[in-house]
Amino acid sequence: MPLSRTTLLSIMLLISIISYSQILPCIDVTSSSRREAGAGQGVYDFNYKWTPGTVITVAFINGTQWQWDKVKQYAPIWSKYANITFKFSGKATGTEDVRISFDSKKGSYSFVGLDAKNRLPSEETMNLGWIENNKTELQLQGVILHEFGHTLGLLHEHMNPASNIKWNKPFVYAYYMQYDGWSKDMVDKQVFERYSVSMTNKAYDPKSIMHYPIPKDFTLDGYSVPENDFLSKGDIALIEELYPFNKILPANNTTTVWSKLQDLQIDYNVTENGKLGMRIRQNFQIYNAQGRQCIMAVYFYNAEDDKPLKDRDGIYTSTDGHVAGYNYFTPSYQNSQYNDLAVFMPYDQLELGAGNFRLKCYVAIFDPDVKQIVTGGYQYFTFSQGINVKEIRLLTSFDDAGQQLKITPAFTISNAKGVKCLAVIYFYNENGQPLRDHNNYYHTVDGNVSSMEYFTPGYDVALYDNTQTGFVITMPYKELELPKGKYSLKYKVILFDDKLNQLVSSDFYNFNYTQY
Repeated sequence: MPLSRTTLLSIMLLISIISYSQILPCIDVTSSSRREAGAGQGVYDFNYKWTPGTVITVAFINGTQWQWDKVKQYAPIWSKYANITFKFSGKATGTEDVRISFDSKKGSYSFVGLDAKNRLPSEETMNLGWIENNKTELQLQGVILHEFGHTLGLLHEHMNPASNIKWNKPFVYAYYMQYDGWSKDMVDKQVFERYSVSMTNKAYDPKSIMHYPIPKDFTLDGYSVPENDFLSKGDIALIEELYPFNKILPANNTTTVWSKLQDLQIDYNVTENGKLGMRIRQNFQIYNAQGRQCIMAVYFYNAEDDKPLKDRDGIYTSTDGHVAGYNYFTPSYQNSQYNDLAVFMPYDQLELGAGNFRLKCYVAIFDPDVKQIVTGGYQYFTFSQGINVKEIRLLTSFDDAGQQLKITPAFTISNAKGVKCLAVIYFYNENGQPLRDHNNYYHTVDGNVSSMEYFTPGYDVALYDNTQTGFVITMPYKELELPKGKYSLKYKVILFDDKLNQLVSSDFYNFNYTQY
């Protein structure tokens, strides 16, 4: 009996998959606070960053001396660019910051940054299942650098919100099911989902050590990314701004004012004096400033272009007119300890309109001469006010067999996870006059010809296009309700939220139509 076309395609797909050598995907185990809420104002982040200057202790739950030595050889490459030191010991006791196992059955993964401290003392915080002697030296380096990148707080680069990879989803689902036993949901979470904001490179970086390899068959347009085994320029630039090197003086110095930062905590979506905002709380020590006024300052930047946020009302502002918050303090002792010295920043003082904004801020301490003596490095976060759609494109096809027009809106929508939204298409003649409805089938409330489709985003940043992630609005030709003749027509699509507030309107799409 001849095979069906579907069966033949499945066999061809399986043969193509089997021809690949196995890709070794790092499993994302971050428990970072991915936003679950729908529209509204708020801030959320992925930061599990250590304090610059931290000595991170590392030990091993199991493994061989050769495996331990490889970790000790390659992990410190990060410390060339980040103000972080890895202190290695032998067998884990449960007190270390990072505890590594080498279970080949569990693949490779690492909890992200400070999230490692949330594990039980008996648990590993990292598994290096691929540190085996059948791997090349570069592969060993790449795996170790990748997992220690997670330890420093970095996330997967292919999930960068700017990546926009055109995935061949059926092939990718089949591949990971074949080689790794992943479910469809697992592939969605590990490969296709994009972080609403993450400690990834500010511009998508396919050379990042944090990027999955992507064979050309994984994408619809043949785009591919090779295995990355070195830190990219983008990785280095990001880690340098996250973990800057600060001046450290000996304890016996009694003249120069200097400071050593400790823990930082940011409380988002809190209210102070009737204002909703964020509270930045910094622990630190300051030396040789007794009885003299110093400053803790927080500065805010657009993370996409590195430009400081511009102040317009002169309330929360720096001397050069940028958004900033301050707290003045006067140490009572020669060497003073501050716990939770805070700066509150009201959201309205960020002075941003509606939308989804990727931002960053950093804390700086100034001495009595207003000279910066220490900085904590950038903290990334996303500020959201309402649902945001930057633009909408229209993909149009004429289904003559089905006697209908098929329109696929292509757009990216932010901060609308779980919100039932609406896409409406409106039709006009060449003079811009709406086509009038006469049979009450496809029409607006005011009697004009239209069609619509509901959609509910499943992610904080959701992409809709003509692949598996899109939807189609149809319009039967007869419902244009035109007499016989040739016409020059146009239409546009408008997106609405669940309260029918307009989100965005497309440009007009012009087409010729003949009614027989």
